[in-house]
Amino acid sequence: MNTHIYNNMRKTVSRAACCCLLLVSGLLVSCSDYLETKTFGKKLPKSNDDYEQLLANQLRNLENNNDTYFGSCQLVSQWESYSDNTNASLKSAAQATYLPDYVGANIGATQYRIQNLYGRIKDHNIILGNLPEPDTEKGRLLTATCHAMRGALYFYAMRECCEAYDPSRISEILGLPIVDEFNIEGQPARSSLQQTIDFIVGDLQQAIDMNVEDDKYVFNVDVARAFLARTYFWGQQWQNAIDQAKVLLDKFPLLSGDDYLNMLKDQTGKSGNTIFRTYRTGAATYYNNALTHSKKRPVDVKLVNLFAEKGRDIRYTFSFNKNLQNQKPLVLRIRSAEMCLIIAESYAHLGNNAEALKYLNMLREHRISNYEPLTEATLPAVDRSALIQQDATGQPLTPLMQAILNERRKELYMEGDRWFELKRNGGPEFWVGYNGVKYVTEHYLYTYPFSIRDIRINPAIRQNPGYPD
Repeated sequence: MNTHIYNNMRKTVSRAACCCLLLVSGLLVSCSDYLETKTFGKKLPKSNDDYEQLLANQLRNLENNNDTYFGSCQLVSQWESYSDNTNASLKSAAQATYLPDYVGANIGATQYRIQNLYGRIKDHNIILGNLPEPDTEKGRLLTATCHAMRGALYFYAMRECCEAYDPSRISEILGLPIVDEFNIEGQPARSSLQQTIDFIVGDLQQAIDMNVEDDKYVFNVDVARAFLARTYFWGQQWQNAIDQAKVLLDKFPLLSGDDYLNMLKDQTGKSGNTIFRTYRTGAATYYNNALTHSKKRPVDVKLVNLFAEKGRDIRYTFSFNKNLQNQKPLVLRIRSAEMCLIIAESYAHLGNNAEALKYLNMLREHRISNYEPLTEATLPAVDRSALIQQDATGQPLTPLMQAILNERRKELYMEGDRWFELKRNGGPEFWVGYNGVKYVTEHYLYTYPFSIRDIRINPAIRQNPGYPD
């Protein structure tokens, strides 16, 4: 690599970061060096190898589990703390800093997360817009990876900073500012939620069409397909979600017994039927602190009671101990079990209960010994005291839909999923009390705010409901 060129590029990016290259994302701060960014195009690297280095830093962060974009152990811990998976009222240590009492305790920090996500998106825009040899093998790898990573970053930003998909309000729900090129003077307005979904689908589909199976850059065709299945699922395109998820479930069959446990215990790599995950090749102290803190708040008894089969369910003894302390590793991952649950719920929304039950039972039989398949007649009645009382389309829960959501809660416990499931299924309000204070998760808090600074600099960005402009 030409170190001089690369260092010049990094210095220029650093200067632009002072005035916030996030202007490309519609997020700008002022700085006396603003005009210097005009010369950015003259300092771009000149080879695919140099552009590869721009991507390398993002991939390195994934390897040491210090990646605050795709999911560090601390981020997973925070998402779980926002949800009802653990009981904040019974937190055993005030110094459990990894465990906020509720989402409102972190709302000041969440508003900056979208800035960080757009900072990463900026790098992909630079590569996609300037790669000198996109038709070479390395160029193809870089292009496919950037489309997949950019699509995944936009998915995270959408899931956190846009309201949940609501078919009755789709025309009025705000999406994200869409930025697909490096433009230091751009100030894009927020798109609609549907436009945001369509953009993410386009990015991920381009990556899939290039069919890169090489795991060198992590975000290969399987990872792109997993995020596409998630995006279709979030956007309630049920049949499309089924089609994508089935490809992955066929390629990564469900595991059971020791094979399943060994996959979940693996803290240093991607094993079993894991499609995507953050890694931990370093930062052991950082990880161990987060895991220790996760034990400071007991697992919520309502989650524990969902394990009707108790010891016959392999997850019951693996996830927590007799004192209801967490035992499951804090790893954000995409596994084929999630794809199975996406298929089951999507079929239920389409009214195909037979196929929905088929995939629900498929997962359960891999987790529960001496398993007897559920039928529509044997499904438990809807629990009217449960937090979620409506499905993603706003309809009252049926026994089948509740069974699928409960299975998802058990399967993806401590994998950063439950908070977004609450948001996707009505955003129910709930409260916890700790040390004499009542903390209420109001509906609007499920959607993170844009920072006021960014809105003042770019008036085209509209704030999310519930927050001051």
